[in-house]
Amino acid sequence: MVVAVRRFVADEVRPSAAALEHADTYPHALVARMRELGLFGALVPSTYGGLGLDVTTYARVIEELCRGWMSLAGVINSHTMAALIVLNHGTDAQRQRFLPRFACGEARGGLALTEPHAGTDVQAIRTVAIRRGDDYIVSGSKMFITNAREGNTLALLALTDPRAEPRHRGMSCFIVEKGHPGFRVTKSVAKLGYKGVDTAELVFDECVVPAANLVGGIEGRGFKHVMGGLEAGRINIAARAVGVAQAAFDDTLTLLGRDRQDAPPVVADMATKLSAARALTYWAADMKNHGERCDLEAGMAKLFASEAAQDIAVEALRLHGEAGLLAQLNVERYYRDTPLMIIGEGTNEIQRTIIARNLVDRYGERLGALTSRDRMPEEQKQVILAVRQLVDKQVVPVAGALDAASAHPDKLVAALAELGILGASVDPAFGGFGLEPRTWAMVVEELARGSAVLATIAAAHVAAARAISVFGTAEQHERLLGPMTRGEIVVALALGAGVRAERSGNDWSLDGAIPLVAHGARATRILVAAGDTGCFLIEHDSPGMRRGAPLATLGLRGLESCAFRFEACRAASRDLLGGAPGHGGAQAALARVAARLGAAATGLGIAQAAFEAALRYSQQRMTFGKPIAQHQAVQLMLADMATRITAARLLVDDAASHADDDVRLSMAKVYASETAYQVALDAMRVHGGYGYTSEFPVERYYRDAAGLASSPTANASERRDLARRVAARGRL
Repeated sequence: MVVAVRRFVADEVRPSAAALEHADTYPHALVARMRELGLFGALVPSTYGGLGLDVTTYARVIEELCRGWMSLAGVINSHTMAALIVLNHGTDAQRQRFLPRFACGEARGGLALTEPHAGTDVQAIRTVAIRRGDDYIVSGSKMFITNAREGNTLALLALTDPRAEPRHRGMSCFIVEKGHPGFRVTKSVAKLGYKGVDTAELVFDECVVPAANLVGGIEGRGFKHVMGGLEAGRINIAARAVGVAQAAFDDTLTLLGRDRQDAPPVVADMATKLSAARALTYWAADMKNHGERCDLEAGMAKLFASEAAQDIAVEALRLHGEAGLLAQLNVERYYRDTPLMIIGEGTNEIQRTIIARNLVDRYGERLGALTSRDRMPEEQKQVILAVRQLVDKQVVPVAGALDAASAHPDKLVAALAELGILGASVDPAFGGFGLEPRTWAMVVEELARGSAVLATIAAAHVAAARAISVFGTAEQHERLLGPMTRGEIVVALALGAGVRAERSGNDWSLDGAIPLVAHGARATRILVAAGDTGCFLIEHDSPGMRRGAPLATLGLRGLESCAFRFEACRAASRDLLGGAPGHGGAQAALARVAARLGAAATGLGIAQAAFEAALRYSQQRMTFGKPIAQHQAVQLMLADMATRITAARLLVDDAASHADDDVRLSMAKVYASETAYQVALDAMRVHGGYGYTSEFPVERYYRDAAGLASSPTANASERRDLARRVAARGRL
């Protein structure tokens, strides 16, 4: 289905969209082809003549349409919401009557919800429906209604009991068909973008609607019916935003390729936002597929994707320069279209308020990731649960004191070894868990939620174990992996370019310097990259290796990072990873990949801890007679924090699931590390003056987040490399 729509867009939509859009002409021929493709019945079950697509596939279809022309998705979205209201809440007779007509496009649906004086505040509607015998008499008006002129079968929300408290209990939903007396379309609405699709005002002047058209046959349930439809509507808006953003990004890559320009770092940010928006959209759609409650998730997807699309469209326009303003190019249309997604299906400001309230209602002060892990394999869940319990019982109570004293967490490292976490990536034959990267990243996140220092130690150690497992000899496996799993050997990484190796008889001589090695002063072994020769595992007391005193740092206090100098440092041949020279680049790259993934997961943990602290404090701190969590400014911040964390988590999960894709890894590392900083700063704002004091942990989170932007790789270089790789691919 997705391939068929992609072909339709390439062959028929793109060649005609610009002319139709600039003339603001309804695309009758394209809509007829969409009907032939079955798109009007996308989510209608096959038993009623529809395609019966899952919501994720539907989102992909919408994305493909919007890569060609966003207005086409508007024709489908309102129609689909009306169909879903009947499917999920209608009587059997209503399903039999309306769904086959919706599926084939004979009935063209819309959602009559918004009123001139009541936008996102649905409970402020004034349209009333009064029962009179076997009919309802509807009076009122609706505004900004998509498909108002071309549609013929609208789902309408009206008050059947205006005195009900709360007001939503007096609302009912009706299917109103054109031809009913008193139903008329008045003025069409001229718009900035989103042209070609009809948007108009509806007036109901004592419109007679049969009682048989009351959805579900029972009054007072309409608000719930409409809200359920809006979940799918918000996923649709998110998918629209992804499609338009993809089109803007594609045009930018085409421009860079045609003009042979070097891709500026902003291209990396565009690619990252686009990937995160797509991940959030598919995540929300997947929850909808499984019948899980997803109002929060759909809201996050809509919020993030729409803001990302706006940013990407603006950057595309800037990169095109003056040419981008010309109507002959599509980028000016993207710039006009994207604000609609920020406003549609609830403005993003109201969406943030809803997200914040949902966070409090659904999560309260509960700890842990906002993304659902219910469908994770049981064994993996047990590992994560064990680490979470360790963090809550042993790490969180002492992390602040250790930080204040700049003390090394040696007892906590021993506890990790006892739990087996230091062998997370090690084959069970050597006592490890053999965890795949995705689960290991979750473990690091949980550790960082309690102590970023502990997470950094574990991440570097596990990265070294991963390199040894892949490149080490059988003898190295036997000699090293068991002790590493038990914590008898703890490894730090020195993967910079400052060390060279030369043959010295049967052994090797290392020379050079590394200015900063995280955990270097406490690690018992150092995995040193020596150019193309290979990586060496050097013991802490090897002759010729000098480690400096622990360096004071802004954050990650107690990590005991230090400088290293190698002056004719003797290294035995058995300490060369793999036993033979010539694989240094691949060995260091693998260790660096694992270390970058660990840094991304550490950033997630810091951000999660900062968010949880802000959420707790906002519910406990009273201002002007109520918790600050009820103040809109704080709600907006909480919503943005949670949404950004979720986007970062999905990027990290995606990178961990595709460990050989450096583009995905760069996106995850940069976005998650900068999310840690941004969320920690926002948490400090929520705490006010207390957030600036050591009495609360948020100032520690803020300090700890700083180092992730430069270690184990600098975000500036990650951005440059990512922009270059994406531009070279010519796609995302």
